[in-house]
Amino acid sequence: MVFPKSEFNKKSCRDANINKHLLAEMFERIEKEKYNIHSMILLHEGSLVFDAYAHKFFENTTSNVYSVSKSFLSVAIGILVDLKLLDLDNPVLFYFTQDIDNYLPEYEKLKVSHLLTMTVGQEKDEFIGIDPQINPFKKFFNIPLKNEPGEVFLYNNFASFILSVIVTKITGKSVNDFLNEKLYKVIHIEKPVWDGYKQYSLGCTGLRITLNDMVRFGHLILNDGKWEDSQVVSKEYLDKATDKHVAEPSSPLFYGYHFWVGKFVMAAGLYKQYVVVDKRYNIVFAMQAYEEREVIEIYYNYIVKAMERGWEISNISLREYVRNFQINSQKLIEKELNERTN
Repeated sequence: MVFPKSEFNKKSCRDANINKHLLAEMFERIEKEKYNIHSMILLHEGSLVFDAYAHKFFENTTSNVYSVSKSFLSVAIGILVDLKLLDLDNPVLFYFTQDIDNYLPEYEKLKVSHLLTMTVGQEKDEFIGIDPQINPFKKFFNIPLKNEPGEVFLYNNFASFILSVIVTKITGKSVNDFLNEKLYKVIHIEKPVWDGYKQYSLGCTGLRITLNDMVRFGHLILNDGKWEDSQVVSKEYLDKATDKHVAEPSSPLFYGYHFWVGKFVMAAGLYKQYVVVDKRYNIVFAMQAYEEREVIEIYYNYIVKAMERGWEISNISLREYVRNFQINSQKLIEKELNERTN
């Protein structure tokens, strides 16, 4: 297994035993459907098989990866567990005694693990921006619970924010500053911007990183939390984080500790930001996009099948498809930029 430094080692489709015809068909499908994908990258055993960037997007382009942020937060929690500074069975209220003067008694049953699995028990996510004039902790602990903590899944950004605050209360650092010491420097990510509230990283969203940063993170997860000789986060924690803790009612996926879990593990964010970690093939696939339609089928139908079919002799130039991807994306990108600035 290769651990990339500042540059990725490159690997041919032949050496990766991946079918180039199906990768070409993937690019053709993207062009046919006019999917607004900004960038894609595929690593096999830590080496670069291909990367592709749309018009005005480059290796050093940073973007908000939305809820992919949650999986980075999960690793921060795992590091604290490894350091024995946090137990997932700890009551959440323990960390907020100085912040609130009243709360609903049902929250006495809420554990840190319930925040990680999005099983708080609230009826809806009430984290819609944070008003500096409102105490977010008082608000959170006074939202009526529809279900007992630990029973029912509800995707809940507020839960992630509360987890982020817990990291800061334990370490005295924002999640972003804490991960800069424990994660970013080890896997060669330049410290990113992470949107926050006061001294806290949002946790649920707002992490602004490059495509390469995403795939490096995925490669760490693929390797059970180890990067070269450094164990960033334990395999024990990641095994639990990527286990199927609770079903997501509207999809075939399950939720772990801020990771989506199926036949592979995935960090996913709004507008189709993806980090796919697939141990079946030792690959990591990452994508940044601005697309409302579901595009994960690109992974299922092309990359997985390309790995299953394996290498075949071909005169196809994948580099040409990558170049055309950039050229053909120009109108979509310009339309997006116009819409987002007006």
